[in-house]
Amino acid sequence: MQPQTIAQFLEFEEFKLANGKKLEKIQVAFETYGKLNEQKDNAILVFHALSGSAHLAGYNKDFEKECGFWTEENYRGWWDEFVGNSKLIDTEKHFVICQNILGGCYGTTGPASTNPKTGMPYGSLFPELEAEDIARLQKLVLERLGIEKLKAVIGSSLGGYLALEFAMLFGKQVEKVLIIGSAAKTSNLNTLHNLEQIFAIENDPNYHDGDYYKNETPWKGLMLARMIAVKTYLDIDAITERAREEAVLPNDYFYNYKVANPIESYLFHQGKKFVKRFDANTYLSIVKALQKFNIPKKYGNESLAKAFERLKDWNIEFLIVSIDSDVCFYTEEQEELVKALNSNGIKYRFELVNSKKGHDSFLLEPEKYHFIKEFLESSKNHNG
Repeated sequence: MQPQTIAQFLEFEEFKLANGKKLEKIQVAFETYGKLNEQKDNAILVFHALSGSAHLAGYNKDFEKECGFWTEENYRGWWDEFVGNSKLIDTEKHFVICQNILGGCYGTTGPASTNPKTGMPYGSLFPELEAEDIARLQKLVLERLGIEKLKAVIGSSLGGYLALEFAMLFGKQVEKVLIIGSAAKTSNLNTLHNLEQIFAIENDPNYHDGDYYKNETPWKGLMLARMIAVKTYLDIDAITERAREEAVLPNDYFYNYKVANPIESYLFHQGKKFVKRFDANTYLSIVKALQKFNIPKKYGNESLAKAFERLKDWNIEFLIVSIDSDVCFYTEEQEELVKALNSNGIKYRFELVNSKKGHDSFLLEPEKYHFIKEFLESSKNHNG
C-alpha cells in the first residue's frame, strides 16, 4: 500500500519579481518526505517538470478537494518509484522537499489563483515569470523551514533549468546538483516547439487574452499544445509501440479531422487527458519563461564557461545525466554543461542512459538510474 501524503502550504505577504513587479499574498504548496536531522544538513530540493506538482511520492487523493485540476492521474506521486524508503532517493537518510512552482496550478499562486486586488482569478493580470523568480521563491520557503544548506538540488527537464538557476544564485549553500535531461539554455528547436504551443493556446477562440475562467476554457488550444510537446517526450518507436494497443474510437476527432489510426488516436488521447488536469494560463506562463531561459547570456556574456566561473569557489559537485534517445534535450546539450564544468575545474560526473523511452525515461525507468543513489550518498568526487 502506498504511503499517504498531504500537501502543506506557506503564505508570503509580498514577493518581488525579477522584472520589478510584485505579487501580494501568495501561497506555495509543498510536500516533504523523510525527516530533517538535527544538523539540518540532509535536505534535498527537487524541482518538478512542466506539468508536475509538489506531489513527488506516495498517494494523495485528498488534494482534489482543494484543486480543481487534481485528477486520478495525479494521485500517485510523479517520482514515486524514485523517492522513498530505500529507493534511489532514500527518505530514511534524506529529507526531501518538492514545491509546486510559482505560476503553477497545483496549490501555488498562479494565473488561476484569486487576485487579492480584484477577488477574481488573475488571468491576464498574472505577470510574466523568469526561472529566477521560481528559484528565489523556493529559497524563501526553505528559509521559512529553517533550512540554510542543501545536501542536493535535483531537477529533470524544466526542473533541470530551475536546479541550475538555483545553483547559480545560491550555490554556496548547495553541496550537490543533479540535472537530468536538461540544458543551460533553451535550444532553437525547443524555442520553435514552444512558440507553436503558445500560438495554439492564444489562438483558441475561448482564450480571451487569458480571462476565460467564467466561460469555456481554451481546451482545444491546450490540447494541441500538449500534442505538440508529447512528440518530444517519447522516442517515436516508443510512441508507435504504445499506439498499437490504442483503440480508434469512431467519435474521436480534433476540429473536423477524424482520427483514422492508432498513432493518431494515441496522441489525441494524451492531449484529451491533459486538459482535464492542467490550466492553459499556467502552461503559457511556464512555456514563456522557458523562452527566456539562457544561463550563458544571463551570467556569462553568452559564454557558459564564463557563467560557471561563479561556481568555482563553492565546492559544488554535479551529476549530469543524458538519455541517448531524448529528442527534447539532446545529448549535445548535456555535453555542453560538462565541457563548461570541466573548463572551470568543477567536480562532476556524467552518465549516459541507454533507453528506448526517450525523454520520459527519467520518469519510467528507475532501474537505469542506480547512480543517483551512489551520487547522493557518496562522499567521493568524480571528474568524467
